[in-house]
Amino acid sequence: MSATRPFFISQKEIDLVDHMNEELIDEIVGQSVDIYKVAPEHTNENIYGESTTKYFNVGFRVNCLIRYNAPEVEQFQEAGTDTNSTIDLMFQRNNLASGSLNFFPEAGDICDWNDWYWEINGVTEPQLIGGHPSFNHSIKATAHRSRLSSINIEERPR
Repeated sequence: MSATRPFFISQKEIDLVDHMNEELIDEIVGQSVDIYKVAPEHTNENIYGESTTKYFNVGFRVNCLIRYNAPEVEQFQEAGTDTNSTIDLMFQRNNLASGSLNFFPEAGDICDWNDWYWEINGVTEPQLIGGHPSFNHSIKATAHRSRLSSINIEERPR
């Protein structure tokens, strides 16, 4: 065993944890989201790298754990109320990299879950098994609810 690997954690144990978590997420919990990645080849940018209109690739389904955070209601005297809510999406790192997915969540990706569209704000990798950076286990993405008019994925009713 090399000096850079944890002494008490073997690769067999890491594989066991990965297998158990994959079965838990895919077979028992059964939560999933549809992900729409930005299509940079069709999205025109200005000189600042920004775009007024984004185009998205065809969506695909990804299994994950979802935590729905309680909505926050803001009261505006002139315009009324506005409701903001967020979700946390927890993906298993090995599950995303294997098979046909080959997917990594990025800020700006759109998720379709619970009849709402959510835009990913940020992505972290908070769970290291044994505290070792070689054993990244999960990916956590935070997303906020996005208005349908701002993303133009579906045709709006007239």
